[in-house]
Amino acid sequence: MNLISKRTAAVLLCVLLAAVVMVAQAMPPHGRHGMGHGFAGDLFFFERMAERLDLSDEQRDQFEALRHDQREAARPLVRTLVAGRKALREASHGVQFDEAAVRAIAEGQAQAMIEMTVLKARGRHAMHAMLTPEQRRKLHRHHKRHGRDYDRDHDQGQDDSHY
Repeated sequence: MNLISKRTAAVLLCVLLAAVVMVAQAMPPHGRHGMGHGFAGDLFFFERMAERLDLSDEQRDQFEALRHDQREAARPLVRTLVAGRKALREASHGVQFDEAAVRAIAEGQAQAMIEMTVLKARGRHAMHAMLTPEQRRKLHRHHKRHGRDYDRDHDQGQDDSHY
């Protein structure tokens, strides 16, 4: 393999690894609460958290509407990611390596992951905003008990007075 091919292979490997990490972060975790939860939502997980936080009927309706909107917004992004994975597989198995095509696919994958990350963060923010201060405190305690660094994940540098 010549120097350019090695560099191209190294860049492609880095792009693919970054894409795998991003997709893994966007995918629902398995084994938590018996089932995963993500954009598609896990009704069991949602119901348990709704009970723990003592959500009102109005809050449940708002959360469900937001979850529906999130799923609908995520659907084309997921399709893009799936199509991109297939296209990368096909491009890497061809007789000739088309670096420009692979770069275009990788850029599309990266853009879709950016949009997924923003969508997920926007949804979490909106859900958090729907909670009362007492519900935020309950959620904070739940995250602490389950080993999540709530302050790192949600409110870097802020005091607990907003809970």
